[in-house]
Amino acid sequence: MARPKDWHPLREGDPVPGDPEGIRGQVKHMKKIAEYLRTQAAALTAMADADNLKGKYAEKLGEESRGLGRKLDEAEDRYREVKGHLSNWADELEEFQRRADKALGDAKDAQRVIDSHAARADDKTPTDKQKDKKKESDDSPEEDPALKRAKEDLEDARKRLNTAEGDYTERSNHFAGKIRSSIDDDMKDSWWTDFKAWVADAEWLKDWTERLSWLATAAGVIAMFIPVVGWIALGLTIAVTLSHITLAATGNGSWFDVVMDIGALKMARNGLKAAKAIKALQQSSRKTAAGLADDGAKAGAAAANAGARKTAARAARKRGGTSSRNRNAARARKLRLEAENRVAGKRAADEVRDADLPEATLRDKAGTIGDAKLSQQMKDIKKWRDQYPDNPTLTDNAAQAQRHQNMLQGSWAVGTGLDLGDKFGNDVSGGAYDRMKGRMEAPVGQW
Repeated sequence: MARPKDWHPLREGDPVPGDPEGIRGQVKHMKKIAEYLRTQAAALTAMADADNLKGKYAEKLGEESRGLGRKLDEAEDRYREVKGHLSNWADELEEFQRRADKALGDAKDAQRVIDSHAARADDKTPTDKQKDKKKESDDSPEEDPALKRAKEDLEDARKRLNTAEGDYTERSNHFAGKIRSSIDDDMKDSWWTDFKAWVADAEWLKDWTERLSWLATAAGVIAMFIPVVGWIALGLTIAVTLSHITLAATGNGSWFDVVMDIGALKMARNGLKAAKAIKALQQSSRKTAAGLADDGAKAGAAAANAGARKTAARAARKRGGTSSRNRNAARARKLRLEAENRVAGKRAADEVRDADLPEATLRDKAGTIGDAKLSQQMKDIKKWRDQYPDNPTLTDNAAQAQRHQNMLQGSWAVGTGLDLGDKFGNDVSGGAYDRMKGRMEAPVGQW
């Protein structure tokens, strides 16, 4: 059950936080582990006591098996004792929260009565207010009984909440001591156990991860208008993913968060790949269009000076009364005309390659999730396709670019949906989302 968020008029926040159902879930998990350890310890003891083991290795194997069996017994004792403490704490925590919630409900009812009387008092004339103030200072018995009872109820609720909070603090310390005592045995914890404990105590890590997650969301929105910020958003998302992996692997977070982060990274990767592919297609279309412009300009120039080139060619081949000097001049004229054709083609190709990208409208930018450069590239691809509609390369480039743009839009929509769903899912579901994530908590080595 979700905890109340508004504790006015008694507190700024929840004085008895905790999740009894989440604790009971951990108790069930620890019970399974204890049962498994007990079974394995019994199996090792039986192996050590077996009479059918022969040879030099038998004594060593039996000794090691007994030793490992004793350690498993000690570990099982840990789990059995700790789960008992946690189970009792869950029951008491639930009772403390019930008392606190009841006090809060009574306080809100009393505060509504007090506020109602205050609102009516505001409507009175100055003379009436002075009279009421004098009555209050004289502790007049004429004070509204309902108002007096509401004030008493509010004070009683405040006292009950203070008592519940004090009991909560005392019993939480009690069970914390019990748990510390249960795990303070001869077993030596591994570095991984110590690391898990360190992460469990590092509340700042969860806060840091939450803040980074919101920063990544904000950077993603800004990237719609300033594309370079997208790389910052990606870096923040990677940092959040690593932090969630650390929390989940140590049993202090949900693997569901890791799955969501990986999904978001996958969507971001798809978007980056799509943007890169569109850029490559735009460059390919420019190159193809430049070649077509080159061929077209050369063909046009060649058609324009075709007569002059033929005349020069005939003069260059003419023999008889024509001097070699005249033939060489005709040959040079023909070569100059051909060079002019090539220059015309090169000039046309350069104009295509060096042309500015088309201006992108707001609608164009919306199609590329706010990336102005990408929308210009898309528009450029379509421009050359439309200018040379019979060219299969330009037509295919435009079709591929549209598919990549659709992928970009889809990746952004899915990634944004995952992000918003994760941030507001618990509010929408009334706490069910967090409970679902809680069922996917398991440290590495305890699946």
